[in-house]
Amino acid sequence: MKLRFVDLFGAPGGMSLGMKMAGLQPVAALDNFAEGLETYGRNFPEVPEQNIVNADASEKDIVEIFQRQTGLRPDDVDVVVGGPPCQGFSTVGRVLISKLIKKGMRSGRKAEPRFIQDKRNNLYKTLVKFVKHYRPRCIVMENVQGMVSYRNGWAVKQIMEDFRKAGYPNIDYKILNAADYGAPQIRKRIFFIATRENKIENIQPPPTHFANSNEGQLRIDASSRDYVTVMEAIGDLPYLSIPEKAKKIKEAIMEYKTDPTCDFQTWARKNNENVDNNITRWHRDMDRKIFAEMKPGDKWADLSPRNRKRIGYNDDSFNDKWKRLPRNKPSHTIVAHLQKDGYMFIHPTQDRTISVREAARLQSFPDNFVFCGGRGSQFRQVGNAVPPLLAKAVGKTILKILQS
Repeated sequence: MKLRFVDLFGAPGGMSLGMKMAGLQPVAALDNFAEGLETYGRNFPEVPEQNIVNADASEKDIVEIFQRQTGLRPDDVDVVVGGPPCQGFSTVGRVLISKLIKKGMRSGRKAEPRFIQDKRNNLYKTLVKFVKHYRPRCIVMENVQGMVSYRNGWAVKQIMEDFRKAGYPNIDYKILNAADYGAPQIRKRIFFIATRENKIENIQPPPTHFANSNEGQLRIDASSRDYVTVMEAIGDLPYLSIPEKAKKIKEAIMEYKTDPTCDFQTWARKNNENVDNNITRWHRDMDRKIFAEMKPGDKWADLSPRNRKRIGYNDDSFNDKWKRLPRNKPSHTIVAHLQKDGYMFIHPTQDRTISVREAARLQSFPDNFVFCGGRGSQFRQVGNAVPPLLAKAVGKTILKILQS
């Protein structure tokens, strides 16, 4: 019998998909993101509709609400997984605020603001509540790596102590990079694994992919297990002409125009005849002209002074924006901010920002995983997700631990 798991903060289903690919069985999900849960329901038809719970995890009685709707008892859950919202622990936000304070451009905050005051950073306590009630054999929690450096590791120590007090003495954590497990993206995240009885010696899954020692030439065969590159990930997707303002979601379904050229593309297609969610944004003509002058891998600092002036932002507040993806390396981290701004992810060869499907490929979602909702919501769902191939590696690790 397969191990059954509940996915907390589960929309749109990246963690669940990876666990399912590893051999576990999803039985329920909780989130308060309606369109993300619609996506979850579409892609996990084996999970009963009433077990996909739209509720605020910070509610005092959230466990009772969840159990009342799903009818799940402690004996029905073997594993609890979750990635609580973690914006306050982001090192990007902390570094930016510190720079603005030092330059006198921001006041009212200390140079080392206490992000623990952000209630989203305490949502892991909801996960602890579920663990105390359902008593699963194993816990998996994912979060940003900035948590490790927050207040000299205070947050990590607190989380581990809370899990131990909940009855899970065997606990460890590791920072894992999605690129090491076949995702075409440098994405480093901290994973906690805790068990009640099974000993934990090493929770790090053995890497399956490694940094490419010969990045000067695009590979057409992934058998060497080099990192999967951006163009290996998205190079076979249909060409998008100048994006139109009125592009409709239903028009984002297209036929593939070429055959797959590498193992990743073959895997991603899953024998599909069409590709869904292949929609991007409209751009100003001036922006597209500037895109055309950028080489793959270029960023804001590489733009000419003339072009930076034309765009109109200052270097201090905009240095991390306007990035053109490289061709022969993995992407930098896909983020939920794609919902509002795609200029950190300019296509390496086409003069536009990436589409929802291209972002999903970089997150290692196969093409048969379809995202629901509007375009902005789809970008948000992709950016918030755990890369399925990374979650699959973690799933195989917990199976190994629980079967030992």
